[in-house]
Amino acid sequence: MVFSLFNRKERHESRRAREALLARTADSRPGPGPDTLAAQREAARRTEEKINQIESEMTAAAVVARASAERAPVGPATAARAEGPTVAQPAQPASVADPATAMLGDQADAMAIDVNGSALPSVLEEAAILYSNGQPQPASLALRRALADPELGARQSLAWLMLLDLHQALGDRASFESLALEYAARFESSPPGWSEQLGAPASAARGGAAVNGSAAVEFAARLDDSVGAQVDSIIAASARRRETIVDFGMVEALDIAAAEALLRLLAHFGKAPGALVVRGAEALFAAAHSAIEPGRRDPSEAGWMLALQALRVLGRQQAFEDLSIEYCVTYEVSPPSWEPIGGAIRTGEATPQATGAPPEPSPREAEVFPLRGDVLGRMQEELPALRAHAARHGMVTVDCRGLRRMEFVAAGDLLNEVVALRAAGKPVQFVEPNYLVYALMLVMGIQELAEIRRRRI
Repeated sequence: MVFSLFNRKERHESRRAREALLARTADSRPGPGPDTLAAQREAARRTEEKINQIESEMTAAAVVARASAERAPVGPATAARAEGPTVAQPAQPASVADPATAMLGDQADAMAIDVNGSALPSVLEEAAILYSNGQPQPASLALRRALADPELGARQSLAWLMLLDLHQALGDRASFESLALEYAARFESSPPGWSEQLGAPASAARGGAAVNGSAAVEFAARLDDSVGAQVDSIIAASARRRETIVDFGMVEALDIAAAEALLRLLAHFGKAPGALVVRGAEALFAAAHSAIEPGRRDPSEAGWMLALQALRVLGRQQAFEDLSIEYCVTYEVSPPSWEPIGGAIRTGEATPQATGAPPEPSPREAEVFPLRGDVLGRMQEELPALRAHAARHGMVTVDCRGLRRMEFVAAGDLLNEVVALRAAGKPVQFVEPNYLVYALMLVMGIQELAEIRRRRI
């Protein structure tokens, strides 16, 4: 892949198309609104400037090379250069003998490299951005429209695969299987199969252990309004399970929107027939308690209620009563009375084998950098780890098989990092992202700088 793939006119047109899509989705997107939209546009602008700068430097280098060739005496080496400027090529993808390729499998025929100068159809770009910003239902509506759009041509199959992956991400197996049958009839080929790895947000790939055949659903370190989609997925999947396991052990901070979503989760299992096993309840209480302050009346009481509910889960009655008095004084209302959480919700820490230090990765596992669960915000944890991994390897292979969702802002930061890695002479390849993440990568133009190995259907 060479930098001559970049075309300034196409880049400007792609930028205008992305901004138009963001403008259409801004009104319906939950979250901070205009500031977030402006930040996304600014991130896209900075990324474009960086790519254009690299292109300009490469073009200038080619001009110098041609000028030198024209002035140099004709000889074997000079004659070879005079045939045309040579642009440095990135290292070839790892061969079958490479440890990373050996681990991930030789899939050269099943996972072709996509290099497309043209943008995705606007409806697919819109769906990819909506999903990345935590709006699965509007994304589903957009993809449903795309299924019957004959103008999509060869891209129509991508719309089907994106919608199938969306049903997996939401844990909606019934809709997935129904759509898979339609896919088989439409394309006269075997449809994708249901994947527990794709359907379990932030699952055991980040350390959640399986208990009684159920994987613990882990929550990220910082929770905001985007956790609502994860809660919806858990609630939808609970109808098919006798027991659901959630793990808050990594949680460090949360906001009011996240507290409201988690209260909805606890309320659901207070009435549902299935059981909820809560791990990391102490961490959940600490995060909720940090979000409130005695004497400060927040617009919502969700932080207080979540902290009290966490104490109920932990069975800490005295701490509950102390906090309820602080709540009473702050809001000038009667304090909540202690009630046991009920048998449907209980604590259940992982076994020592599951909670112990993770085993050292095998040499093959060490060759790839994994992205798992939902990658949100500015990738403050992932990017430093990626840089440390890149410092030890000539080729950077990013395993996306467990990646459920990537926010638009995170994708912009990832593109900036790919630009920096390529400038440092390190080729990058992404292995088997789901088709929603894959479409977002095409929107951002990541395929023009890195190899994307598509998932086997």
